[in-house]
Amino acid sequence: MLSIDEVNLVNYTHRMDMLLIFKVYLLYGLAFFAIFFAILFRDLRKSRIAIASALPTLAVFGLIHGFHEWSELYLVLYEEDFPLSTQMQTFKVFKLWFSFIALGAFAWKMLDLTQWRFTKQIKWLSVSVVTLFTLSLFYRFDTSAYLVYLNNTANHIRWIFGLGAGALSGFAMISFANILEKEGHGASMPFKLTGLALISYGFSAGLLLTDYGMWVLLLRTACAAAILIALMFALRIFDHERNNQLESSIQQNLQDAKLKELGELTSAVAHEIKTPLSSAMMSCDLLEQRLPLDESSQRHLSRIRQGLERSAEISHEVLNYAHHRAIKRDVVPLTTLIESALSLNQFRLEPFQVGLSLDDRLSVIGDSGQLEEVLTNVISNAIDASTQHKQLYIETHQNKLMAIISISDWGIGIDEDKLEQVKTPFYTTKARGEGTGMGLAISNQIIMQHGGTLSLRNTKKSDDITGLTVEIRLPRNIE
Repeated sequence: MLSIDEVNLVNYTHRMDMLLIFKVYLLYGLAFFAIFFAILFRDLRKSRIAIASALPTLAVFGLIHGFHEWSELYLVLYEEDFPLSTQMQTFKVFKLWFSFIALGAFAWKMLDLTQWRFTKQIKWLSVSVVTLFTLSLFYRFDTSAYLVYLNNTANHIRWIFGLGAGALSGFAMISFANILEKEGHGASMPFKLTGLALISYGFSAGLLLTDYGMWVLLLRTACAAAILIALMFALRIFDHERNNQLESSIQQNLQDAKLKELGELTSAVAHEIKTPLSSAMMSCDLLEQRLPLDESSQRHLSRIRQGLERSAEISHEVLNYAHHRAIKRDVVPLTTLIESALSLNQFRLEPFQVGLSLDDRLSVIGDSGQLEEVLTNVISNAIDASTQHKQLYIETHQNKLMAIISISDWGIGIDEDKLEQVKTPFYTTKARGEGTGMGLAISNQIIMQHGGTLSLRNTKKSDDITGLTVEIRLPRNIE
């Protein structure tokens, strides 16, 4: 028989154990609630990062699992006052199952974000395992005592939905982190650590029971905290993306405002010029009828007409440059865009040898009509430049978040100190009267409106040939 001091010591030890259990369960559930709110407070609707569509499911798992663990705390604290009935034990098992279903749904969504070769097979296997588990619920119902049936069901839930879903979602997140790094988003290490934490939690929650000792509960709490901490760092990628979107939007709005103001001014000036030009052209027609048909008169009249037509052409090009055109935001496959631009120059390209190296997977978000106009203009310039060696080379490739189009000619190139001047209005390397010098200026403006860049560089083709390469960089469609 225990003495009073021994009884007091036992009671004190029990109270201290319960206090520790209370604190651990409190932190345990709190970690999952924090996962829910960390994702909830991120605006993922406009994100172009693929995992944004799967993260709300992880948030749901955090919310449900947090409630599950805190309800477990309630049952542990009052297990002496309220012994578990059969109904309560049944409720605990289904509560456990329900808390892990969201993790399984998250793992299912993450599979679509990987580049695994056997994704379909893994999905079929997952469906088969869940189907067998569901059928076993009915098959095993009368084969053993009910409490044994519940205990076996709880173990199966932990193995399939705890260990299986946790490991699968973790490995899928690690695979997705590699894709993020390849695409140029960065933050691959926090996503990899989140994946490792999910795998660790899957093992601790799926294979280890709290009956083994207090250390199991501490291990699960540590894994939950690791998921939270790693995820908080990983979610910064969306803050960075959002800041870039805001900066790009502000710059675009400022540029649009400048173009609109310039367009209004230019339209007014062009309108004022158009009237006297039309009047002068009419006067030329009248003079042509009244002047004698000698060669000198016709030559002077032809010069006047050519000057007026040239002025009208320049006025029209200036209007195109200054005119603010709204951009349609559609998914545009680059291969289709280039093939269309080549088709428009088909007649001029008949004597040319055109080399193509196109990535059919690349696409951008933009206005297909305006981008086609840019490519058509650049290809036309390349044709004009390649007078002796009739050869062109067009390439598309991915550089992280950017899609790159390179168009190279076999012409004579441009002096290095004049490469940037070529993109300014009215600058042309063609003979007098053959170009307005507005083509590349308008093209550069369109590319800038799409959030990209247009650059030129000389490329040596052989010892005696130095051609020009126009490189267009556009934000890649990654949705």
